[in-house]
Amino acid sequence: MLGKKAASICIIIIGIIVAIPFNYIYGIDGFEVDIVWTIVGIVMTASGFYLLKNSAKLKPI
Repeated sequence: MLGKKAASICIIIIGIIVAIPFNYIYGIDGFEVDIVWTIVGIVMTASGFYLLKNSAKLKPI
């Protein structure tokens, strides 16, 4: 149970980091790159919160 929550929290943190636009960090031009990485980050963060909320209901693998 603790491992599932830790994994969910890691997914949330990685999702937030991925959502940070890499264009501004590395100086790459292109609006499309920001949109793709932001969408990926939001999806990862949302899935992390979903897993965190429903970790007790999920069956073990």
